Amino acid sequence: MSIFFYNFLRFTLDDEVNLFLQQLLELQSLDQTALDTKKQIENIHLEIERIQKKASQLKTQLTQKQQCMQRQEAQYHSNASQLQSLEATLTKQKTRQLSTKKMEEYQTLENANADLKRKIDDLENQMLTDLDHLEAENKDYAQWAAATQRDLEQLQLREKQLQSEKQSLQTTCAQQYANVSTFETSLRGPFYEAYTVLRRCGKAFPLIVPIIKGNQCSGCHLSVSGDTLTKAIQNAHPQCCENCGRLLFVEQKN
Repeated sequence: MSIFFYNFLRFTLDDEVNLFLQQLLELQSLDQTALDTKKQIENIHLEIERIQKKASQLKTQLTQKQQCMQRQEAQYHSNASQLQSLEATLTKQKTRQLSTKKMEEYQTLENANADLKRKIDDLENQMLTDLDHLEAENKDYAQWAAATQRDLEQLQLREKQLQSEKQSLQTTCAQQYANVSTFETSLRGPFYEAYTVLRRCGKAFPLIVPIIKGNQCSGCHLSVSGDTLTKAIQNAHPQCCENCGRLLFVEQKN
């Protein structure tokens, strides 16, 4: 038998039941509002974590790149020190060569000097290449570091804004839950108890829904049994959808 035929036979709900139903629906609305705010807070928290992770990655990249540049510069200075040492050694050996009177020792020093000269030439060429590379790297690093620093500042500004928004929403959420607690202090009865059980179980909102055309639960849109429909119309005891478990009621038409 259609729900609309039942509605035709039953013109109005008992005033007391109808009032309590309206109160329960209002409680659900308050609960839903508080849950929506809580979800907003959770989403903001996740966004803050994402921003903090991104900022941490950028800072790590800055540090790593800076350390890499420092190592390259340290290697260049090390090569410069080595070049000075080789040049000093070459000068000493040339002085010694000029003062020697033995041909064999002179030739040995000549060969050693030639070997040192090759090393010095190779090191000078390497340092010229490294210097060009360092200058280019420093220029690129300066531009990248400046851009990265701007990104960090933007992330920090965004995090500050989100933290402020989160704090404001937390205050609002606390007030909303206080409103829920205050509102439901006077609610009693089996329908309220069934509602609170569903709420404690973490059931997805809405928890209390009307039966709609086709004898369907408007929560899951599946048909309810005729027995459940009849009992829901009578409003003697709370009835739950056999499919999704939501609390059911019948909307009466005057």
